[in-house]
Amino acid sequence: MDYPEGLDPYTARQNLLHHSFSPLISVESSYNADVMLQTALKDDSTSILLILKAYGNNAKYHIPNQVFRITNTQLITKSYPSFPVRFEPSLPELLSVINASWSTTTGSGNSGSRVGTKMPQLFSISSLEMLLKHMASCKTHQHDLYVNFFNKIITSNKIVPFETFNHPISQVFVIDFHTDTIDGLRKSIVEFRNFNFPKYFLIDDLLMHVFILHDPQKTSDSDLLSFQNEIKSQLSTQTTCIPIEGLLGDVTEEECVQLFKNENSTIEEDLQRISLQQTSKIQTIEKDFLNIPKQVDLVIRTKVFEYINRFLIPHMEKKIRIWDDQILAPKKSIAGRFFSVSKKLFNNNDSPSNQSSNSSSESSFNYNENYYHKHSAEQKIRKLADWSLILKDFKYAYSTYELIRKDYTNDKAWVYVASTQEMCIVSLLLTQTQQINQTTIRPDRNTLRKIRHDIIEPYLDNLSYTFKSRLNLRSYSIKTLLVIIELLLCMCSTFNISWWWNDLIEKYLCKCINEFDSHLIGNNQNLQVIRALLYERLGYHFGKCILLNEQNRSLIDTSKLETSKETRKDMENEINEKNDVKKEDGEDNKEEGYYVNHNKLPINKNNNIVGLTRFRKSSIWYLLSIKEWLILENYNQIEYLIQNIRYNYNINDFTNEWYDRNDLLLSYVKNCLNEHNLNDTQDS
Repeated sequence: MDYPEGLDPYTARQNLLHHSFSPLISVESSYNADVMLQTALKDDSTSILLILKAYGNNAKYHIPNQVFRITNTQLITKSYPSFPVRFEPSLPELLSVINASWSTTTGSGNSGSRVGTKMPQLFSISSLEMLLKHMASCKTHQHDLYVNFFNKIITSNKIVPFETFNHPISQVFVIDFHTDTIDGLRKSIVEFRNFNFPKYFLIDDLLMHVFILHDPQKTSDSDLLSFQNEIKSQLSTQTTCIPIEGLLGDVTEEECVQLFKNENSTIEEDLQRISLQQTSKIQTIEKDFLNIPKQVDLVIRTKVFEYINRFLIPHMEKKIRIWDDQILAPKKSIAGRFFSVSKKLFNNNDSPSNQSSNSSSESSFNYNENYYHKHSAEQKIRKLADWSLILKDFKYAYSTYELIRKDYTNDKAWVYVASTQEMCIVSLLLTQTQQINQTTIRPDRNTLRKIRHDIIEPYLDNLSYTFKSRLNLRSYSIKTLLVIIELLLCMCSTFNISWWWNDLIEKYLCKCINEFDSHLIGNNQNLQVIRALLYERLGYHFGKCILLNEQNRSLIDTSKLETSKETRKDMENEINEKNDVKKEDGEDNKEEGYYVNHNKLPINKNNNIVGLTRFRKSSIWYLLSIKEWLILENYNQIEYLIQNIRYNYNINDFTNEWYDRNDLLLSYVKNCLNEHNLNDTQDS
């Protein structure tokens, strides 16, 4: 039963793996390579990075029979139909943007937190509200506002020391075979390596790669092969050749593929794009898509797949095995555990000054700038856990996060502790919701109790306190709450255990609303779109909270979900006719002196499922969301949401029921919709 309508939790899970937990690849293209691609596509506004960003989503832009094989640390190989990657600007360019928003301040004097830098927020809540208001005004985004809201919160390319998901795994240089030279490529690589990278980023873990664009009509295979061998011998770098025909002739729209330009874009990038579009006269829809000939489209898809399968995944697997053998295995051994315990025991001292001096001298954590050095075991193990999660080895990632979390706690590296606690919860829920086969075994009550009371609730309370109180990073706390909510919804739909997570999901969604409210009210701004979307998600959650087995869900009266007036009236007439027949039969068969109370309330038709659904509570939250959209006068969104309350209320006509009283919200909503539709018909 597809009621109520909304973002499917599994879609949210896939978006999370794509936008947050996928390899980030930084791209640096030469001027000649960009010109070559612009000439082939006949579009001066495009670039290689813009094209590759879209094709990084190989779940959407895939090739026939696409399979990615990944081998974990236990040498077990699994196949996946997609493995999205994120193509982003070059690492120096990303760092320059981060440095512009990173402001260094003096310590606050709190010895417990030891915060010496003010870190930038993950996203701007005010900018998010502004972007969502613009999307709500566009008819193309009417029914996927919450999808965009969730995607924008989890999409980021900000490089921070306490997590490595946005640290590039590979650096790709794109050159033109016909005009660029090996000396120019060598100069670009040398300049990149000599850049002053942060002390928490290790460039030796980066995979260097070269994309060679060439015109197959002007290039022989022997020349191309010799050029590749020269790059490999002189620069020790692997290459991938991408044939792009320079003169494609006139190509019709039927021979082209529409490519979405703004794939995996952040909030700031979208706002900048919108402001530029408003200054020009071209329609927005035309600017958001790019027509690419099918021949070029298939070539780029194939070459991106080849690069990921032949170079990127093997590089990550090799690094993970090295870190596991050299760093993690000794740490897990008995000798390693004995050494860590003995170090705590024999270095114990009652003097506070000695404790602080010992901890600062033994720990590799920089308390002034909040990072571990790139060569420290703590930083490498965190990268090992992140890369394992990217390669979908969620169980191994969870055990690694749990192991390193204790070291971060001992060092009082609170920002690392909070981030690792978040990933412990996320990796655990990803493990539980991973559909290896069609048959899934529901966790028992002891497992559910441990997941909830020993991991999710204490970890989330702890990391929320750290992000908000110690570090003033409210946006990170909000993102964590929303990610965990969607994964819990995914777990509910997987095992049909809404009864276990129902109150916790409601609690965290209400907490998100309070977080957004407190921020925008403090800045004298009004929160409307975000609040409406979170109310809508609360309504979706309670609408899907059905405490029935799959076999008994047929007891739900689906006739109430009919949207057309004629169908509902026909069903009501059939029901009234059956009731009249029963009354006549009863009057004929009743004995003399038998009393019938006609004012008696009828028995609920769905008496078998009373208390086993939450449709009424779902309707309340949807009505609260509709109330917010009434303030914004967005009637398209209201008409979309009001369909999700049709199980409990008649939304087509005014009735004599209590909810159609003039002083109640639903009656007011119906009147507003009728007036709006009447004005539209008069204008047309």
